[in-house]
Amino acid sequence: MTSPASHPAPEAALSLPWWCVAYSILTTAALALLAWGLVLLQAIGYGVSHTLDLGPVDAPDADRYGAALAVAVAVNIGGSVALSQLWRRRGEPTLTPAVAAVPVVLAAGVTATVAMLAVLGIAPSDLLDLL
Repeated sequence: MTSPASHPAPEAALSLPWWCVAYSILTTAALALLAWGLVLLQAIGYGVSHTLDLGPVDAPDADRYGAALAVAVAVNIGGSVALSQLWRRRGEPTLTPAVAAVPVVLAAGVTATVAMLAVLGIAPSDLLDLL
């Protein structure tokens, strides 16, 4: 039987960038749900305006929402990986990679949401006024 000192400690299963990519899958799903909800809201508004003859309203443009979602996904995943590299370079890690990935992915997810809304022509500050 060998002693435990002869075996090196196992490395973490996933490094910080990989945890960020894994968590980014969840935030990408949330971005897709947000885009879908915005399409539904615009479709409902279009239907009500058209039915009640409230004036001209643009129909939902699926291509614009697709482009906005593509931009958001690129910003989300790219931003997560880039921010994780910056996080790794800041010094000795005090958190495990799984925990350190959470603020990184949250920052990238918020930035991706703002990018998607910007492509759609919606100012995030207008949404805060609704609260």
